[in-house]
Amino acid sequence: MLRVAFRADGGKNVGMGHIMRCLSLANAFRRDGHKVYFFSKADAGIEVIQNEKFDVVRLPSVAQNTEGFFYGSPAELTAEAAAVVSWLHSQQIDVLVVDTYNVTNEYFQLLKPHVKKLAYIDDINKFSYAVDIIVNGNITGKYLEYRQYDGQQLLLLGSTYNMIRDEFQNLPARNVRKQVAEIMITTGGADPYNLTNKLLAILLHNQQLKTLRMNVLVGSGFTNVEHLINMSRNHDNVVLYANSVMSASSPAITYSNISDIMLRSDLALSAGGSTLYEFAACGTPVLAFVLADNQEFIVQKMDELGYVQSMGWYNQLDDNQVVNALLNLMNNFEKRQEMSFKGQRLVDGRGTERIVKSIINSVQAN
Repeated sequence: MLRVAFRADGGKNVGMGHIMRCLSLANAFRRDGHKVYFFSKADAGIEVIQNEKFDVVRLPSVAQNTEGFFYGSPAELTAEAAAVVSWLHSQQIDVLVVDTYNVTNEYFQLLKPHVKKLAYIDDINKFSYAVDIIVNGNITGKYLEYRQYDGQQLLLLGSTYNMIRDEFQNLPARNVRKQVAEIMITTGGADPYNLTNKLLAILLHNQQLKTLRMNVLVGSGFTNVEHLINMSRNHDNVVLYANSVMSASSPAITYSNISDIMLRSDLALSAGGSTLYEFAACGTPVLAFVLADNQEFIVQKMDELGYVQSMGWYNQLDDNQVVNALLNLMNNFEKRQEMSFKGQRLVDGRGTERIVKSIINSVQAN
């Protein structure tokens, strides 16, 4: 049995993508009989982790930049590494998996000698990481031209290693309906730019779209929940869903597995990132917009390969663009069929199993 620890954050500004993919991998380790812990800072992310019954060590919070990502000075990162190292020794951790953009090679070098394997879950190949294992399960992973930090570094790249959650495994082939009746809207675990309200307003003001059922996912990091609740009360076809108890605390919000919402929706308006692989597994055609730099290449590549249709950056969306894109895809049954078929072939749901096996083999090889 290995003792594995994860370092990840999630909250109203940083979103929940890092937390959710780490939980997918953590559950795969736990199913394989290993002990798993987490290091985290933000309350929202910690609550999600605890709901999955994992032990969490709370790290001191630091300030946030304008993009909403946690950052710290070199001194703060050094202090964080020291706290993590102390705990790694006290719990005899074998493998540490880091999933945060707030890293430097100095930070990795402080951690690396204290575990058998140090792994980093990456999206952007920002620099040559001083770690034993790099995991990039995005479709873009193989296009980022990673260079090994040393001859022993293990690279797990591409959708073969995608960390999709268990509920998206082994889904049946999608039966695409000719008539679009339901649209899903999601910005992920957070909505820092209040985009959900904007998109709902656009749809509700269009004669051809306003009668569609609008399935809205309310993330645990949302700060605009009351306004969404008011919209749902004023419009019977605006239905709010959440996949966490915290988000579904209001009677106006229905608790549901995300896969169930995606499967019932004929189309989706969605932020880029890991959510796109979940839609792909469900065979739900997506109009994708970019909320952060790390999503841009993913949306671009998935559009280029025919898995989604890109709408560009969130702050460049206008009413006509959203309406025309939706209507065009709604009226193109063949296109929706093609996107659905290709999406369900993209990920097989076994990426976390492959990562666990690769890490275990790497540990045992030393």
